[in-house]
Amino acid sequence: MSRALSLLLIAASLTLVPSCVDKSKDPEWLKLPPGYNPVEADVTFNKARLEAFNSLSAKDRDAFVEELKGQAGAFKGQALVEAGSGLAETVEDYQHGNYEVTAHVPDPVLYEITLSYTIFTTQELGKALTPHGPVEFTGTLLDLRFDADSKPRKLTLRVKADTIQNITK
Repeated sequence: MSRALSLLLIAASLTLVPSCVDKSKDPEWLKLPPGYNPVEADVTFNKARLEAFNSLSAKDRDAFVEELKGQAGAFKGQALVEAGSGLAETVEDYQHGNYEVTAHVPDPVLYEITLSYTIFTTQELGKALTPHGPVEFTGTLLDLRFDADSKPRKLTLRVKADTIQNITK
């Protein structure tokens, strides 16, 4: 009886310990660097610019996208890497780069609007990226799809990156 009681007390104390830990505080190694801030950073679709884009009519949005496509190297972005893979010469997108990086901004930038990227670059630049880490890039917009009628709304962008690097600070 006393052995069962002592085992019960040990089990009860072990279940109470985790409830005392503050789970809202992430360990330092899990926090994103302060340089990663797609909402406020000087990127093409930060909160202010996305709000202006969102308020445009469909015709004006199309004109804006075509203007962005015509500006080589003018697109800037930040996102979290999801995956990366090399592209074979037979793949249609190989013309934009021999390495494809998929990345996204998981938290909404404006209202419920999220961003999802397919970034084309060189294998040397793509292989140097930290898996699931934050990156910043500049390049040329290839395509943009805005799902304005879906919930949550989503921007899907394809970019040919001239530069892409990990955000460490």
